[in-house]
Amino acid sequence: MKRQLLAFCSFVILLFASQVFAQSSNSQMMWASMEVASDTAVFTLNLPEAGCLSVYKTYSSTKKERFWGPVYMQKGRFRLRIPLSRIAGGQGYFELFNLSPYAEFETGSRGNGERQFVNPCGLDYDRTKKELLIADTGNDRIVRLSEDGRFLSKHGGFGIILGEHSEEREETLDAPYDVAAGGFSNFYVSDQNNDRICIFDTFRSYKGNLYPEKKARRSQFSRPSGITVDRENNIWIVETGNDRLLKISPYGDKIFELGGFGSGRNRLKRPEQVAISDDGKVYVADTGNGRIAIFDKLGAYMSSLNGDFKNVSAVHPDADGLLWITDATEDKLILCTPAGVKLSEFVSASDGSTFRAPRDLASSEKALFLLDSGNHRIVHFNKNKESTRVSWQAPGDVVE
Repeated sequence: MKRQLLAFCSFVILLFASQVFAQSSNSQMMWASMEVASDTAVFTLNLPEAGCLSVYKTYSSTKKERFWGPVYMQKGRFRLRIPLSRIAGGQGYFELFNLSPYAEFETGSRGNGERQFVNPCGLDYDRTKKELLIADTGNDRIVRLSEDGRFLSKHGGFGIILGEHSEEREETLDAPYDVAAGGFSNFYVSDQNNDRICIFDTFRSYKGNLYPEKKARRSQFSRPSGITVDRENNIWIVETGNDRLLKISPYGDKIFELGGFGSGRNRLKRPEQVAISDDGKVYVADTGNGRIAIFDKLGAYMSSLNGDFKNVSAVHPDADGLLWITDATEDKLILCTPAGVKLSEFVSASDGSTFRAPRDLASSEKALFLLDSGNHRIVHFNKNKESTRVSWQAPGDVVE
């Protein structure tokens, strides 16, 4: 019976492979075939052009998981081995894609008007409300814009928090460094000079401090900068003053911290920003060490990217798994693979003017937003993605 099951599964896969070859025998087309051993699936792929390759497993019309890639591949054929247990009984697709980004338009200039900023340091894209949140640092406020740059509202205004104050007093800000859209339709602000993280609710009303508690001494928390929210609604905070990264629960409890001043694998030096990819990797712009440090969601060190960075100010993993990196000293934007293979580099906006001290990044499905801090503006990039997909389908577990 077991031998018959093995023969049946092999027949199914060979039939699938022959159909792919029959439909896509042209070497100028992308195709894939699959062979199955007892515990391994071996895919043979033909790539008609160079590009980034990813492998996805689909669970429904809307749910998918990228479990391999993106990896930059040259034109030609290659073989990819995947444990059968990883894909048994499943289906998905290969995606070969290339991005040709270009700066489409800009929003902002120096000032304190509705669409004006002074040295903004942080931004985020709220995927639920489809709007941009900007930490307008020099104007001590948070500005909300539509995706196409229309003004929606502003929050905050200058204020120093000392001791007990009324709610009206506490909702003011002092040099907010970053803002993050989060769980429960909140957004969180790293209020840098007030040494706190504060919360605004779904109606964009001030709700108080998330961290630290009012009774905690201010010296325990020093110069928060980058901030982001993961899929479990935990808040990750870069604390530049203490050279560390904190993971905070949605209720304000510290889950753990990592870092501390130094150049070792688990140490940080003047970190500025943090970002989390769809697969849960935590990327820290470890500015003082000239690298991007990568950790898992439990805080364990994984690896580092040590490119030709002078001043890594931000890193942003997009929905395709590629990394966008800003260098505030070199005044440039870099696009690379997770392995650090550089794909593109940008230094100017749509009007030809060069970047000055770019500070942060965010993205929607089709656009990338660059916070060009020294020019007091946001540069809107069209990612201009072209892709080709080929489906795969695997049998259930094969029993020897």
